[in-house]
Amino acid sequence: MKDQTSNNHQPNRIPWNFIGQIVLALVFFYLLGLLMNSLSFAGRNGVDIQATQAISSLEIFDNFGFKVFDTKWNESTWAEVGSGSHIEQLDGILILSREVEGFGGLVAHRRKWYLSQINYIESRLMLSSDIQTLAGDIGFEINTDIGGNMWFAKCGIQGGQGKNTASILCNTADGFSTTAVKASYDTWCLVRFEVDSENGAITFFVDGQNVGKYLPQDINKLKNAEYSLILDGSSSNKGSITGSFDYVQLKNK
Repeated sequence: MKDQTSNNHQPNRIPWNFIGQIVLALVFFYLLGLLMNSLSFAGRNGVDIQATQAISSLEIFDNFGFKVFDTKWNESTWAEVGSGSHIEQLDGILILSREVEGFGGLVAHRRKWYLSQINYIESRLMLSSDIQTLAGDIGFEINTDIGGNMWFAKCGIQGGQGKNTASILCNTADGFSTTAVKASYDTWCLVRFEVDSENGAITFFVDGQNVGKYLPQDINKLKNAEYSLILDGSSSNKGSITGSFDYVQLKNK
């Protein structure tokens, strides 16, 4: 009887293993929530107010290789600007297509740079031969507002319906332009420009060949501005155009 009584009144054990599992699960879901929040930083409706903040120590490199971003893009790096473009990352490239007149693309999210901080910007570009608009292009640019006017330096590959070859052209807002370089549709081209931090000169390259140098008329205006990086596409009228980007890189000094 004594043994039976002692067995009936054994103290209850605290289920430490079960409590530990609950704590680990709570920590896991908390960290997962933080991760998802960082990846959904900007929506498809354009750049929010935080995108205007300068975080100029950050470089950009995107080879569009992370499968988790396929069918959209990495929203912690890029935010949508303009309208009318269908943009998606797929199989290691970024594809931009349009069927309406206008401009649209992606801007580097929450990042701006002084001209003196930029070493070079480059991207592989390809324009599809399935083009129905009279004239259109895809490319990349840096731009800024100077005294209420938009200033830019841009490189792109352009083509149009009935044109047998595409062409690559780089230009600036104040009238500088390189000589057009012929390019084949459906073929990758490496386009790049380098910035001289001393005098603000920008040298443009296509597949490693120097195609021109821009010398600013007033370096003081340019050097004090903050620049955005944009990947974009445009078309002059209704009709389809499709282009692709790969290995986009902005390298700091």
